Amino acid sequence: MSISPKFTKIHHRQILHSLGSSSLNQLQRALPEITPRAIRVPSRGSSIRPISSSAVAASNMVKAIRVHELGGPEVLKWEDVEIGEPKDGEIRVKNKAIGLNFIDVYFRKGVYKASTMPFTPGMEAVGVVTAVGPGLTGRKVGDLVAYAGTPMGAYAEEQILPAEKVIPVPPSIDPVIAASIILKGMTAQFLVRQCFKVEPGHTVLIHAAAGGVGSLLCQWANALGATVIGTVSTNEKAAQAKEDGCHHVILYKEEDFVTRVNEITSGNGVEVVYDSVGKDTFEVMVYTMGFMW
Repeated sequence: MSISPKFTKIHHRQILHSLGSSSLNQLQRALPEITPRAIRVPSRGSSIRPISSSAVAASNMVKAIRVHELGGPEVLKWEDVEIGEPKDGEIRVKNKAIGLNFIDVYFRKGVYKASTMPFTPGMEAVGVVTAVGPGLTGRKVGDLVAYAGTPMGAYAEEQILPAEKVIPVPPSIDPVIAASIILKGMTAQFLVRQCFKVEPGHTVLIHAAAGGVGSLLCQWANALGATVIGTVSTNEKAAQAKEDGCHHVILYKEEDFVTRVNEITSGNGVEVVYDSVGKDTFEVMVYTMGFMW
């Protein structure tokens, strides 16, 4: 697919882009009022059953949420798992906050297929490095780091990660904030700064404007000086989109969004469309609004 300067369509994907700590600071500055979509990892309490002496050493056992069969939330099981020690190029991280994403539901239901069964869900987290592999440089015990994407397995007290997959988290950023925006935030960063570089004066259309990525896109595009048009399904979501910087909100169940976009732009259309909805909007966006491929 080629990117045209007018009426560009971009399907939402969880696209990862390597970011340094300065970019995390940029995320926080650009998105100061983010509602965290992450959970803090509680400390172990007395309710956790002890590991018997015949089991693997307690230091190598942690609690994790495991999925043994596909289904609803009831298939999530809180279990003891062996974690082991980091090998060459790896680090061991004790999670402080774990990001929650809809892609986790897709894996739990089987919409996306996990590489193993059982598996531990979770695509992003922030934690403290507790051990490093032999000869590893660039990461040390005590570092606060974040990761997003692969390997899956963030729903755990601790995990082993490739050192190259993590980025440092500045002390000025709360772990819950970092864990709630790292995956969605990097997706938004890719979309507005690389896939299509949004500039002042542009008009952008964001479908699912009140969603995880959509809400960040609204804030970021607004901060970049663009006119933001968003589509949502309910009045409640419309209020959220407006709060996030959407200048024009379209209730697509009540209005024809193509007609409304043409009205808002006086028939000139928009420079870019970000569509996380998919098949329900793809054909009408392509054929009705005249995308160039």
